[in-house]
Amino acid sequence: MIKPFYKVTILAAAMALAGCGGSNGYFDVSSNPSSTNGATGSTGGSTATAAVNVSAVTLLNDQGNATRIVSSSGATASVTVTDATGAPISGALVTFSGTGLKFGTSNGAVITDAKGVATISVAPQNNDDTGSYTLDATASYNGQTAKAVGYNYSLQAANIALSDITAGTTNLPSGGTTILSLKTLDADSNSQKNNVPVSFSANCGTFTNVSVISSSQGDVATTYKAIDANGNLCEGKQTITATTSKGSIKKIELNVAAIQASSIVYTSNSVQLGIKSSGSSTSGKIEFTVYANGVPAANQDVVISKLYAPSDFSFVRIGNTANQTVKSDSTGKVSVILYPGDLPGPVEIRATLANDPTVYALSKDVSVATGRATQNGLSLSISKNALRADTDGDTATITARLVDRLGNPVPDGTVISFIAEGGMITPNCSTTNGICSVTLSTQNPRPIDNRVTVLAYLEGDKSYTDVNGDNQYTAGVDTITSNIGDFFRDDNENTQFEAGEFKYIRGASGSTCAPSTFYQPNIGSTCDNSLSTVIRQQLVVAFSHDTPTYVAVSGIDAGMNQTSASNGGFSFKVFGNAMQTVPLPSGSSVSVTTKDNTKDNQINCSAEIVRGSMLVPALMNLMTPSTFQSNEAIYVLYRVKLTECAPGDEVRLTINDMTQVITVR
Repeated sequence: MIKPFYKVTILAAAMALAGCGGSNGYFDVSSNPSSTNGATGSTGGSTATAAVNVSAVTLLNDQGNATRIVSSSGATASVTVTDATGAPISGALVTFSGTGLKFGTSNGAVITDAKGVATISVAPQNNDDTGSYTLDATASYNGQTAKAVGYNYSLQAANIALSDITAGTTNLPSGGTTILSLKTLDADSNSQKNNVPVSFSANCGTFTNVSVISSSQGDVATTYKAIDANGNLCEGKQTITATTSKGSIKKIELNVAAIQASSIVYTSNSVQLGIKSSGSSTSGKIEFTVYANGVPAANQDVVISKLYAPSDFSFVRIGNTANQTVKSDSTGKVSVILYPGDLPGPVEIRATLANDPTVYALSKDVSVATGRATQNGLSLSISKNALRADTDGDTATITARLVDRLGNPVPDGTVISFIAEGGMITPNCSTTNGICSVTLSTQNPRPIDNRVTVLAYLEGDKSYTDVNGDNQYTAGVDTITSNIGDFFRDDNENTQFEAGEFKYIRGASGSTCAPSTFYQPNIGSTCDNSLSTVIRQQLVVAFSHDTPTYVAVSGIDAGMNQTSASNGGFSFKVFGNAMQTVPLPSGSSVSVTTKDNTKDNQINCSAEIVRGSMLVPALMNLMTPSTFQSNEAIYVLYRVKLTECAPGDEVRLTINDMTQVITVR
């Protein structure tokens, strides 16, 4: 009975020991794989020595004392890993984790040493963090894992100080560079601290890096350049300031030499100015740019002088012709205002550095050329002058060309107005390079004589003879060549104003007027001796019918109403209206064919237009309403030659798809 009792006692004791679950902060995973300490292992067949136990985390400061504070000085975390017998496990993998911490290894994991101890350094990821968190450790060995009880800790913000800033040189040329260096330190221990952001600023200048994070023994370095963010040069005393996020500040002063201009460049495009009386802008502007070592230089003295220009040309300020000293602006630019007079000609302005007269630049492509439109400088042209009146919308383009008295195009944007006796016309156009166009369209109203007067007019100058050669008009000295005053639209083309016609009144008097013409209508006793006037010019456009009006000339007994012609041929006139005041529409076609009704005479009748235009031209001389009937131009007077035609043969004359049949007699 003694032996069985002994066996039961030993078994009970072993079971009681296993039920204790370990001691002294260790967790044993061999007897309870599913325990809440996170240890896992085999549920059967494991031995006590196969268990993995991990101690509580210990945290020591840089003095080797237990702590719950992790400061910028860092701390050391450790655990001990043992098996179920309490023997240390060497080579176990222990992984540490904690919020806001930077560990001594890249993944926060280390291997236990021969004593089963795993040790790792910890430090704040951010020197400004002040939060509280939990530090965890998990051990792993031979497929078994165990987790230590979490260890609570707080992060302590670093108390950062900055060492004095040093510079490669404290005396710089304008636009020069120097290296700036300093260190970040723990203010309490004066030890060097890394990973501290430092920001740089200056009252003038830029940095290669405006914010730098300290590294490698707390080193911070950046390069200062004596050029501001806008590319402008710095000069004089400059204060450089280094600052941490917690407000630690260090400063250094640098001496930047005064800006010394070294070059100047003309930086404007071509400039063409109108003369003073042209009605365009009374001034213009050109620019030069001053540089020092290739960078725009501000506040530099530049001497502006006139090399070549008309005698009445001034610059910088109106009326000035003498040298002027001006300063460059914050971007290194020197603006020179130009004031043209009444004389045309090329302009060349020189800009010279005041500190070095050998360095200068010349303006390019500057001139005074454009004046106001002059009376004899207006020219009108039209794409076609006989429009089809039987339908709305046939159009012609009227183009105005304008020059000043020297033949230069008038200023861009010069406006010329148009009015028309009939149809619809664009009211005005604005010139580009002295040219602009409007459109005339057929529609009501349609004048009874089918002739539409178009009038164009604009502000400009009278033509004059420059007696004293000063290129400007002087009343009583220079001579107006054709004085004009009030004017009208000459609808009936008789060169005299009559009631009902459009009239433009200027209200001038005191000088003899030039005779009125259709080309340049003028009203007597409305002229003065001033140069300014309203330039005008007229043209006439036909609104023609497609149906031809025939007038016999020869070879037909009594005109085209008679349907027989001489077998030698015949002549006729054709018009675009019954009043015989306009031609056929431009582009009308005229053709002739025959029908041989005398087959037995063994001759073939043929017809040929030997005089006249088979396609009516785009442009024709419209003469006057009373003289157009006598017109014998090729687009009015036609001659048809008949060959081998006998009495009874037929001639078919076709105009615009309308055919007149004429019998040969």
